[in-house]
Amino acid sequence: MPFPVRLWVALLFFLSGFAALAYQVAWQRLLVVFAGGDVLSITIIVTAFMAGLGLGSLAGGVVADRVTARRNLLLFGIAETLIALFGLCSRWLLYDVLYQRLGGIAESRVLTALVLVTVLLMPTLLMGMSLPLLARAVIRRVPEAAVRTGRLYGLNTLGAALGAFGTTWLLLPRGGIEGGIHFAALLNGLCVAGVVPLLFWRGEGDTTGGGVPAEEAAGHQESFCSLRQCLVMAALAGFIALALEMLWFRLLGVMVKSTAFTFGTFLSVYLACAALGALAGALLAPRVQRPVTAFLFVQSLIGITAGLLIAATVMLLPGAPEPWRSYLDSYEPIDAGTALTLLQHAWRGELAPEQTRMAWIFPVLHLGLPLLWIGPPAFLMGLGYPLLQRAAHGDITQVGRRVGWIQGAGIGGNMLGAALVSTLLLPWLGTAATLRLLLALGGVFAVMLLLMPGTTRLHLTKLALLAATGAVIWLLPDQRTLWARAHGTKPERVVVHEDGAGLAVLKKPPAGAGPDAQTMVFVNGIGQSWIPFGGVHSVLGALPVLLHPRPETIAVIGLGSGDTLYAAAARAETESIVCIEIVGAALDNLRAHAAASGYEALRSLLADPRIRHVRGDGRQFLMTTEARFDLIEADALRPTSAHSGNLYSEEYFQLLRQRLKPGGHAVTWEPTPRVRDTFVRVFPHVLAFPHVLIGSNEPLQPDPDAVRRRLADLELRYHFKKAGIDIHALLEPYLRESTPLGRYDASFDRSRLHDINTDLFPRDEFTLQPAR
Repeated sequence: MPFPVRLWVALLFFLSGFAALAYQVAWQRLLVVFAGGDVLSITIIVTAFMAGLGLGSLAGGVVADRVTARRNLLLFGIAETLIALFGLCSRWLLYDVLYQRLGGIAESRVLTALVLVTVLLMPTLLMGMSLPLLARAVIRRVPEAAVRTGRLYGLNTLGAALGAFGTTWLLLPRGGIEGGIHFAALLNGLCVAGVVPLLFWRGEGDTTGGGVPAEEAAGHQESFCSLRQCLVMAALAGFIALALEMLWFRLLGVMVKSTAFTFGTFLSVYLACAALGALAGALLAPRVQRPVTAFLFVQSLIGITAGLLIAATVMLLPGAPEPWRSYLDSYEPIDAGTALTLLQHAWRGELAPEQTRMAWIFPVLHLGLPLLWIGPPAFLMGLGYPLLQRAAHGDITQVGRRVGWIQGAGIGGNMLGAALVSTLLLPWLGTAATLRLLLALGGVFAVMLLLMPGTTRLHLTKLALLAATGAVIWLLPDQRTLWARAHGTKPERVVVHEDGAGLAVLKKPPAGAGPDAQTMVFVNGIGQSWIPFGGVHSVLGALPVLLHPRPETIAVIGLGSGDTLYAAAARAETESIVCIEIVGAALDNLRAHAAASGYEALRSLLADPRIRHVRGDGRQFLMTTEARFDLIEADALRPTSAHSGNLYSEEYFQLLRQRLKPGGHAVTWEPTPRVRDTFVRVFPHVLAFPHVLIGSNEPLQPDPDAVRRRLADLELRYHFKKAGIDIHALLEPYLRESTPLGRYDASFDRSRLHDINTDLFPRDEFTLQPAR
């Protein structure tokens, strides 16, 4: 096949990679709305996606070896056509059908898994088939296999990297989820159009192949290994790669204080570096005499490099210059809109030197640090792919099968890594010990390398790799030190608990800070609240329950420090409260702090028999529960946080309406005017206090005098006194006649409220405007 034709095929595969990542980002958001965003739901979604890719790789390999090159190109075009058609229908299927009509089945994890695998099987199967089909179409001789497969894989992965970045920073902010899906379908259409002229091209050797020439096989007998060996190595490499990716993203997410733009940025860095590695490997593979040895050597270096970079960075963090260290220690993240505005001013020279340094925090932490940590190991991961392909191929008639099976084995390792790390290793061992375990698994490649024949000098190199692995494992910090330094503080000041859903840290005040010093509560690196209680969280919990005539049943989404929940539990009339927290480690942290600190309000909260704690996704809980509540509220959540749109959307507020008892109240924090408009659009009756919105299906009559009478209750006063909260002073600004209070009833014209948040277009979450 001439070079221009191969280049054209590679370009088509690049576009296919972009489309695949755009679909993955969009579909995952839709499926989180259906299945939930807790760790088990995310694991099910990722596993279902990968299962289809793996099966597609196996099926594509079998089919590719049985048909001609032209037929393989035709099948690729058909696959892209069907993917585009599914994509255009995916919003209807994944959202309108699964969530809006069948949302209740998400209560069963087994049924959810079966539904997701079934729904995603067709498009992911077709995506998985594409590499074996194209590889067999462009490969005519065994020596070409590693080079051309490596190039195809590298360019497809590079397209995926651009897809992750472009979807996060352009498609979702400008067109929402549907806009991203439609653009991906357009790229599939371009791939189909690009395949058509190739179907009329007639090149030499357009056959299924008739075996490998004797002289060619003789020249390669020492270069390839058995398929079983290749599959084992591919699966282990896939396991380590996906597990490392999860640990990188958790560590980096905490340090940068992630927003909705963080995951896509990290993913694009990871994929781009792996793609460049694969392209470099495609150049290197033909020159390597011992590809198995080279592959094992590269895989041994991955763990060493990853661990060494993390260990060195964490070791140097206490001496990091300002403002980097202060940002790690800070409570608030920098949102993308503010960061872009600061960078524009810095570029024009409009900022003072200190402000200019602050402006560079966002790009350095979102791109510089990921490139440092992820770049070299991911490059090595990509570099190893063509080497393994070189080792695997010895028969031209088996090229498609071996490409597909090796890719399938790698994806199988990915699936196992995702499942074990999220559900077992992180909850049981934590990030630090899991990282050590992965480095030890990487040492298996060094052991395999040591068992292979070679010269004395080569054996010394192998021993050095094994020793380096052990040394890096020893250098890695322990769990408490790792997370303390990632939060810009000392190990003795933190309480740390971790699970598959996230990381919870309590940062205690420094020694000698005084009796009024606060313990700050962080979840995934971002400040959430503080202990002792008091402030906006207390208002958010207390004001609605004191306005309600008799709040017997309450649901609170989000735990944080427990402040909002404690305030919501103030009324003696309240019989039951359910608190749903997606990061279950936050509750473990509060229990540890209560036992150590003696803070009476926190102990009372955790011992309150009326309160039931649920670890999971709050929205999914409301979707599947049969209970109805007098009061439902979510704790304060930044609108730019990842997946915050799920708790500020029109559809979420509609769900709250459906779960209220007659006369019930729904409550939300009001971080933006758009949230207010969305809330008012849904509820027929709304009271808009400063930063607090209360909605109901029935008319609302604020009665400050009734609130003051309830505040005079001795039991209620004692409840807040235990927490050290002057509840009268805290709520009085909301009860005065001069307080700005927005009132909306059924007569208000809601047709003019168009700029709102929806599940399909969470505008506040993906805004690139500075936070107000």
